[in-house]
Amino acid sequence: MILRATEDLQTLEPYAHRKLIKAERGRHGSGNNRSGEKGADVVIDVPVGTLVHDEDGLLADLSEPGQEFVVARGGSAGRGNASFATSTRRAPAFREKGLPGEDREVRLELRVLSDAGLVGLPNAGKSSLLRALSAARPKVGDYPFTTLAPQLGVVDEKTYREPFVVADIPGLISGASEGRGLGNRFLRHVARARFLVLVLDASEDPEGAEGALRAELYQAGLSEKPTFVILNKIDMLDDELREYLREAFPEAMQVSALTGEGVGELRDHLEERLRSLTERERVAVNGGGPDEHRVFRPTWKGLRVERVGDGTYEVSGEGVERLALRTDWESQEGVENFQRELEKKGVVAALRKAGAESGDEVRIGEAEFDYQ
Repeated sequence: MILRATEDLQTLEPYAHRKLIKAERGRHGSGNNRSGEKGADVVIDVPVGTLVHDEDGLLADLSEPGQEFVVARGGSAGRGNASFATSTRRAPAFREKGLPGEDREVRLELRVLSDAGLVGLPNAGKSSLLRALSAARPKVGDYPFTTLAPQLGVVDEKTYREPFVVADIPGLISGASEGRGLGNRFLRHVARARFLVLVLDASEDPEGAEGALRAELYQAGLSEKPTFVILNKIDMLDDELREYLREAFPEAMQVSALTGEGVGELRDHLEERLRSLTERERVAVNGGGPDEHRVFRPTWKGLRVERVGDGTYEVSGEGVERLALRTDWESQEGVENFQRELEKKGVVAALRKAGAESGDEVRIGEAEFDYQ
C-alpha cells in the first residue's frame, strides 16, 4: 500500500467514507516448480501536504509532488515444491503458503501548502481577493462561510521571479481555536503558510476584527508566524474614513477586491515579501526537519514458550510464527516438514523443557496442534 502525493487532488474527500483499502495478497506456491506470484501494489493518490499518522505519531509528511510512502508492506509469496527438494526427497508433494501483508490503521490529515494564507473573519472578502489576485474562482457570496474548504490560487506574473501560491482559509470567528464555527478545522492549514495576510473588512470594525484574529492565532500557537494587515472593501469608504484608517493602521495596505484598487500593489508586495524571506525563516515557518518520519517497532525475533493454561502452551517468535503461516496444513508432507522445522529451531526441546507432555495443546499464532 503506497501513498503518493499529487497536485491533481485538493482534498481528502475521496477517502472520507472509504475506511478499508486492501492490496492483493501474494499467491501460494504450487507444484511443477512454481513459486507464488507477488500481489500487485496499490497506489493511493493523496493531495500534496498530506500527513500520515498512526497511534504512535507522525509517519510521513508528503509535502512534495510525487513523494511516496509505503504505509503497509505486503507479505512475501510462498515457495513452490522445487524449493524443498533434497538428495533424498527429489519430488516433494508440498509447497509453501504466501504470508499475509501488514494490517495498519492510519489517519490522514491534509495541511494545505501555500506561500501566503489569507486569514479573516467571515465576509471579510478573502474569496473575492483571491479571485482578484489569481485565476482561481472560489465561491463568492454576501453571507458568512461561503468558503467551506481551503481554496488555492497561483499568482504568476511575467515580471516575478517565480509563481507563488495564495490560500483562502475559511473564515475564523472568536473561539475558533476551541471548536467554534468552521475555522477551527482549518487553522492547521494556516500553519503551513510561509506568512499570513490578515484581511480586515475596512467598513466594519477593523480594529476589533484584528484583535479577534490575533487572539485566535495566539490560542492556536501561531502568533509567531510572520503577518501583515490589509484593509479590504475601501471602495465603501469616503476620504475621511480612509485617512483615519491610514493613521490607525499605518503599516496596512488598503485595497478593494471589488474594484481592483490596490490589488496590483498588493500582488507586488506579496512577491517582494516572499523574496525577502531568508532560508532560516523558511525552515522556521515550514517546520524544519526531515520530510518523512518512520516509526520502527521492535519485533520479537527469538523464541518464547509460555504455559497459558492447564495443558496449553503458546509459542511466539517471528521465525516460528512465519513458519506456521507458511505451512500448508492440508498437506501431510507439509505438516511433516513443519514438525521437522520445529525440531531444527529448538521449539520441541523448549516445549519439553517447559513441561509439555504428549497430548498437550500447542498454539503458534492461529495454528493449534497437539504436542507429540
